[in-house]
Amino acid sequence: MTSKKVKVIGLTGPIGAGKDAVARLLRRRGAYIIDADKLAHEVYRPQAPAWHQLVRCFGSKVLMRGGRINRKKLGELVFADRKKLLHLNKIVHPYLRAEIRKIVESRKLNVEHRTLIVINAAVLKEIGLLPLVDEVWVITAPREIRLKRLVKHGLSAKEAKQKIGAQVSAQAYARLADIIINNSGTLKQLSGKIQARLKF
Repeated sequence: MTSKKVKVIGLTGPIGAGKDAVARLLRRRGAYIIDADKLAHEVYRPQAPAWHQLVRCFGSKVLMRGGRINRKKLGELVFADRKKLLHLNKIVHPYLRAEIRKIVESRKLNVEHRTLIVINAAVLKEIGLLPLVDEVWVITAPREIRLKRLVKHGLSAKEAKQKIGAQVSAQAYARLADIIINNSGTLKQLSGKIQARLKF
């Protein structure tokens, strides 16, 4: 019995574009999803190496009762100050990169059920994950639509604009892309676009 080739897709794009929706659609079609944001929770856990570095860098003001990192508070700090965001990334990204690499390598050795791995990461390039992927999918949507989505999910208009402003430009995302998927329509339309792209 010949083993199937494992394909790794890097799923990225600006905040509010709909990467998570695409990841859910791909999961339904049998893909194994690695969510960089969820993995970051492990990196942030109390007493982990990154936790100590974060507390040294940002102080105890970013801690909640019990010692957990208050990610909302930390986010407010770094999205208002580009220099602080760079400090945060310098601490967290090496740990995330190592963990994601480990998962990808492990999945490649265990291909009985899944032949598509998807790394869902807004900062795919910045973490240093491009060498791990076979193809980069960039999910896009107009800025106004993304702003509305973020506000709908509970952010203030000011917070939404800050988060969008802290990210790289749409052009920078486009330069990474093997495939660009515009997600400015309905979920049904998005599902059709995903289905058309699945050639694995």
